[in-house]
Amino acid sequence: MVYFDGKSGFITVITGPMFSEKSGELIKRCKKLEKYGRMKVICFKPSIDNRFASDEIVSRIGLRIKAVPVNKELDDETYKDIIERAKFCDVIAFDEAQFFSSRIVDIVQELAYKGKRVLIAGLNLDYRGKAFGSIGDLMAQADEIVNLTAYCACCGRPAIFTQRLVNGKPAKEGPVELIGDTEAYEPRCRLCFVPPEKA
Repeated sequence: MVYFDGKSGFITVITGPMFSEKSGELIKRCKKLEKYGRMKVICFKPSIDNRFASDEIVSRIGLRIKAVPVNKELDDETYKDIIERAKFCDVIAFDEAQFFSSRIVDIVQELAYKGKRVLIAGLNLDYRGKAFGSIGDLMAQADEIVNLTAYCACCGRPAIFTQRLVNGKPAKEGPVELIGDTEAYEPRCRLCFVPPEKA
């Protein structure tokens, strides 16, 4: 664990493939900071991700925390709303950060420079095996990076890739952003991952 003095801003990025419990790690840290650190926490999520709940972050193992759904484009009004709400909080968390526009980097930097502790969870790679959204830029700004792995659905090795499936086979093409779950994705290790150009 990286040292946090409670005075300066601090950015933690939690990343990994689907099914690695990124949201669960985010929720656990938020609840721990709330209960034992006595810090006021607010969570945000992109409104397009309503797979499990519209106003909560929910992990696949059943952890939950209240969250404010916001426009993924982070327009001026949304940007100001986040900064305004954050004024009254010590910890600001963002789930599914890969879906937010590049303005997420500016928001996170501004909050950190204001002395806030910022937690971000997001996919490391898209289905093509490329950095997803602004996750790389967020990691470059992070004081702490938590790289999680899942278990490969094919062989059980540690998985860092997310394989998109179409009719049970690796996808050859499609939009980068496609909300889905076990019906459309599975974790894969480097050996078992099939990039679109080889599908």
